[in-house]
This record gives sequence, C-alpha cells and structure tokens, in this order.
Amino acid sequence: MITLPRILPRILICLLLTFISLPFTSQQNAHSEIKPLSDGKTLITISDLPNRDSNNTFVDRSLEARLGDTGSLGQLLIEAERIPGSKRSFAIDPMLIEEVLDLADGFSTSDGIEITESPSAREWLQRLTLLVGKSEIKAINYGSPDVAWLSKAAPSELRVHHRLSVELLQSLLPVTVSESPLEVAGNAASINPSIADRYTQMRRSIRLINQYADNPRTTSYRLRIGSVLNPKIPQERLLDLTRELQKAISSYQDSIRISKGRFTLTSSSEKVPITLINDFENSMEIRLKIKSTNSKVVVESTDPVTIDANSKLSVEVPVTVLASGQSELLITMRTKGGIEVGDQVRLPLTLTVITPLTTWITTGSGLVLLIAAVIQSMRRVRRSRKTNKDSSERGES
Repeated sequence: MITLPRILPRILICLLLTFISLPFTSQQNAHSEIKPLSDGKTLITISDLPNRDSNNTFVDRSLEARLGDTGSLGQLLIEAERIPGSKRSFAIDPMLIEEVLDLADGFSTSDGIEITESPSAREWLQRLTLLVGKSEIKAINYGSPDVAWLSKAAPSELRVHHRLSVELLQSLLPVTVSESPLEVAGNAASINPSIADRYTQMRRSIRLINQYADNPRTTSYRLRIGSVLNPKIPQERLLDLTRELQKAISSYQDSIRISKGRFTLTSSSEKVPITLINDFENSMEIRLKIKSTNSKVVVESTDPVTIDANSKLSVEVPVTVLASGQSELLITMRTKGGIEVGDQVRLPLTLTVITPLTTWITTGSGLVLLIAAVIQSMRRVRRSRKTNKDSSERGES
C-alpha cells in the first residue's frame, strides 16, 4: 500500500513537469506567449489588448506596470532571453509597439494624469530591440483581430490590413519584417453581431475616405478598426471602444466641409463667397455642384478648385437675382474622380433687389403719370385761357 507521504513528492514532480511543458502566457493577456514549434524553433508572441481610447489617451497606467521586470510583458522578455538566438521566432503586434513608444515619450491618462516620460517603457523597448536581433519577425495584424473571421467576412481587407501592419511594424522597430502572413488556424471567433455591423460600416467609410484622403491618419483609422475584432477584449470595453472609433471616424469624414452662413443680396448680379475648409493632411481638388431652390436666383457654374492641406479657401459663386424674396443655395462637393465628399449644405439667401424688369415697369409707370400730369396741366392752361378770353369779350360788349 502506497501512503500519502510517499506518493506526494511524485505528484508534485508531475505537476512541476506539466507546468514547465506549458507555453508561457501573460497573466494579463493570453495573446502574449512563448510556444515551441514543430521545426525546433520557439515562437515568441508579443501582443496586448488596446490601452488607449480614440484620442490616444491611455485608459490607465496598467500597461506601464506590465512592462516592468515583474510585469507580464517584462517577464515575457526575461523568458525569451533564455532561448538561444538561433531558435527564436517572433510574432509582434505593431499596436503594442506603438503604445509603448507613446508611453516612452510621455503620455496622459483618462483621469487627467500627465506623465512626461516612462523609463520602464523605454527600457522594455531597448531590451526588445536587442532580443529580436536577426531573428525571423512576423507582424500580427494591428490590434490582433480574429483573422479567421476576417478571412471569411472581408478577405481583401484582411490582405490590406496585414500589409499595413507589416509596414507600420518596420517603421516602429529597426528590423526587417517578413511579409508572409501568419497562418489562419482554427475556427473563426464568435463576433458580436452589433460589433460586426459597426465594423463593416467603419470599414466602408474608411475605404471611401481613402480614395480622396490617402494619408497617415486615414491609414491609422484603417488599422485601428481591426482591433474591435479582437475576441479577447471584454464586451463592455469592446462596445465603448467601437462607439469611440465610430464617432471619431464620423468626425473625420467632416474634415472637408463648407462653412455655413446666411447672405443678403441687394443687386441683380452678385458673387456669393463660399468658404471651403480642408482639415485633411493632403490637398484636394474639388468641384462644386450648386443649385437654387426656386427660380428667383440663377447660379452660374464654377471651375474646379484645389484646397491645400489644413487650410481654407473662399470661392466666389456668380448669381443673378430675378426677383426679391427668399431662396437657398444647395451645395455639394465632388472630387476630381466624381466622389461626393462632405455633407450637402443649404445657404439661405435674402433677396432685396429691384430687378431690371421691375425698374422698367416702375420707370414706365412714372413716365405715363408724368405725361398724364403734363397733359392735364396743358388742358387746365387752355381752359383758363379760354375762360379769360370769354370774360374779356363779354366785358367789351
């Protein structure tokens, strides 16, 4: 009969061996892990959940704590350093590297704390740079979305998203990143239908914006919307993140717009000044499509104009006023390729104009009255002369 004291050491040894054989996994985030591969190498996955809101403000300082030697991401590098350099292979999420760089340069949190710099973030980046060396490096899609779900729902966007993730990782770390995508393994995650619908709406908006505003900020949004497909994010946080991104993208669409106003026109031929605002980081060629809401105003066409990045431009639109009263100009903007941008704007017009027709009628009426008055005066003079003559003749008789 085996007694408990004799079998207990064996149980402990088995448990210890089992624990050692398990891949290293971050306590805070199951994305970060060290996992042996079939070819004898070890894959070191470096990733984390989103730590910033849509304005790049950190929700708290938890990421900074995880980067320290006692934190999960700090421990990940310590474990990786024990693996021979020839055996290391890395899969890195550029979102995490971007966030760590933000921490290192100084950051603010949602509760108003301002930090000038983070030594732990800077040290972690230095250790990572030394560690990757000449190892094979692949990019995880920005924000670690579920690539199995994306490969079915939006395969073309998945390819673009991965290419942009590779380019970003190479720009953030002084390393060469493999362009081959990570293998899509396993079944697609169960994505909340509401999140999936919002993702689709944001993806379509960003793809449209990219046709006329292909700049770093547009690319950043295109990368960040993928993070809402990360199945590891808690649902409450995921809903907040998705709403924030959707609101930010909606505001970003209004970066090209027409300044609203009211105008009073006091002559038959006027030039209405319309102010175009371009807050995008690239210049744009715009053609205005303008029409009036009634026949009191006739609008002439305008030539295409080019608005520089982050600037305003005033365009004078010739109009002809045919009658007094109220009217409106309906204005839409189109790009050189015919894509409608911004919202349609209605500019109210108050028309206080004496038109040529009204002037002609008024002048004609005045002349008629003048002629009638002259004729009447002449009749009175004749009548008066005749009366005087008759009176004189009666006096003589």
